[in-house]
Amino acid sequence: MIVYYAASSLDGRIAGPDHELGFLQTLTGAENDYLDFYGDVDSLIMGARTWEFMVAHGSWPYAGKPTWVVTHAETLAPLEGAEPVEPYAGDLGELVWLLGERGLERTWVVGGGDVTGQLLAADLLDELILTVAPTFLGRGPALADGDFPLRRFTLTGLERFGDDGVRLRYERERVQAETSVT
Repeated sequence: MIVYYAASSLDGRIAGPDHELGFLQTLTGAENDYLDFYGDVDSLIMGARTWEFMVAHGSWPYAGKPTWVVTHAETLAPLEGAEPVEPYAGDLGELVWLLGERGLERTWVVGGGDVTGQLLAADLLDELILTVAPTFLGRGPALADGDFPLRRFTLTGLERFGDDGVRLRYERERVQAETSVT
């Protein structure tokens, strides 16, 4: 299962124009449930820009979780403590298959509006857990970016998050093609 757990502004931005995350401070009065979510995932996928953000900030909070960085680069900039991490350039459907082959059951898409757009294009995103902060950013990376068809998700949860935020939970609604019996 591929899950996108993210926070966004009211206008669907996951960071400000310079990738700053100050908008998250508008989510006041909420119990941070990140550790509960994080304990429930067994692997991570992120894009090259998210990796570069981590390298620039010099920290790796995901020690011990197998991570794939979707990039065309053959090597990744080093980041102390970041292991196991593998660069991946290829079909994301094959990456999702590889995750299953390795026995990984719940993979978190970290950051990455571009990677999320690619997963949507390939119809590989299974669940969305979105916390909406009560502010607008105007510019910055979008929740999902790229060319992808409409994908219908079913609302499975809606709750107030802190003083003025909202937590939305969606699961992908996939309709199996009907076959006729002759």
